[in-house]
Amino acid sequence: MAPETRARSTRQAEDLQVERLMQQLQNQEEVSEAKRGLLLERLLTLERLQEAEVVLQPWLSGRSTPRELTMFKADLQRRNGQPEAARRSLQHLLRLHPNVLQVLQLLVLLDQEQGRQRQVTAELTARFKGLEPGQRLEIGLLLADLLRQSGSDQTAMRLYGQLATENKTDARPLLALALVRQEQGNSEAGQTLLKQAREGGMPMGGSIP
Repeated sequence: MAPETRARSTRQAEDLQVERLMQQLQNQEEVSEAKRGLLLERLLTLERLQEAEVVLQPWLSGRSTPRELTMFKADLQRRNGQPEAARRSLQHLLRLHPNVLQVLQLLVLLDQEQGRQRQVTAELTARFKGLEPGQRLEIGLLLADLLRQSGSDQTAMRLYGQLATENKTDARPLLALALVRQEQGNSEAGQTLLKQAREGGMPMGGSIP
């Protein structure tokens, strides 16, 4: 059998399995979690997102829903053109799990798609300022990246420098700052920052080039 013929036969078999399982759910028949997971995966592959949300719903109806599943639901809502429902899901998660990076990243993506760049930048800034140095690296990097995307390179660079000073053993702020310097055509400063990053982060008493 030719490869394309085998692939077509496999897809047809998978599609038939999807339809059979969807019919079982519609008939309120019992479907195991393993089969429900396979169905969800296949629906996502086929971009049948509204049906995927229906399949996901029973997992979200328990008393205690894992954070990952709620995030998954919010992402489906976003992709299904339900931004406000997605935002409500994410805001609910942030009330339970403040400053969780993955939730904030999804919220930033959602707000960028909705043209709410200024609002999400203000929200992240407030969260960043509410945390102590040493506890805000991840949120700070997310905020600095967002500032760069909005064209505020100088503000982003100051924040990268602040993060490098607060987290002297973490190379990520220096690497990000080196990238900005190189994009600006300042290759000498970029190389100096890369050297500092390779040597393990900001040296004690060191300065940002």
